[in-house]
Amino acid sequence: MPNTLELLTRYLGSGCIATLVHLVIFTCLLKGGGPVISTLCAGISGAVTAYCLNRHWVFAGRQCIGVRFAVTAASQVVANTLIVGLLTFWGVHPHLAQLTAIAAVTVQGFTINHFWVFKHDIKRAHPQ
Repeated sequence: MPNTLELLTRYLGSGCIATLVHLVIFTCLLKGGGPVISTLCAGISGAVTAYCLNRHWVFAGRQCIGVRFAVTAASQVVANTLIVGLLTFWGVHPHLAQLTAIAAVTVQGFTINHFWVFKHDIKRAHPQ
């Protein structure tokens, strides 16, 4: 079973990939959809990417409670969307607002996924 530092490293790696998906979709939709709709669509796409990576690489070998992941992902998408909406309303550039929002929800996501979504079971073997 990987230790917390290894899990965090994998989580951040998968998060980078999901964030890239998020940022590409956000940037592509920004001009036509505005910052709030763009970040909402990008957040959903990033959440699906994160789920796949977390399920099969970061927390592999752990039981995943799908409803809990959906609740966690939805809370992150909502938080991200609200932060971007507020910051852009206050005049912050949309990309800076998006990066700020991503930073704000990363720690929240790891903590909730580690302790609540992907149930820890030390009897399971760690996949290589």
